[in-house]
Amino acid sequence: MEKTGFLEKLKYDFNTTANLEVYLPNLKNWYRATGNDFRSFDGARRVNGEDYKGPLYAYGTNEQTPFTNTSQLTSSEILNNRKLISKKRGI
Repeated sequence: MEKTGFLEKLKYDFNTTANLEVYLPNLKNWYRATGNDFRSFDGARRVNGEDYKGPLYAYGTNEQTPFTNTSQLTSSEILNNRKLISKKRGI
């Protein structure tokens, strides 16, 4: 059987085993993030306590997007599908 879907390996321009954090302004604090969320978070990011100014990717893709400081994950078809599945499950 042939594989289908998104098969491209995601790029990580940072050490994925480091302490990855994103700043949530509504909660006024830094929070740990997974590598997937960190690379797609459109807001303040830091690695091991140091500011990170690397590329921003649409969630689940290698498509770079401009930084707009929305403090949210950058939208993509993959993120929208994930939200839809969660909604169907009642999460």
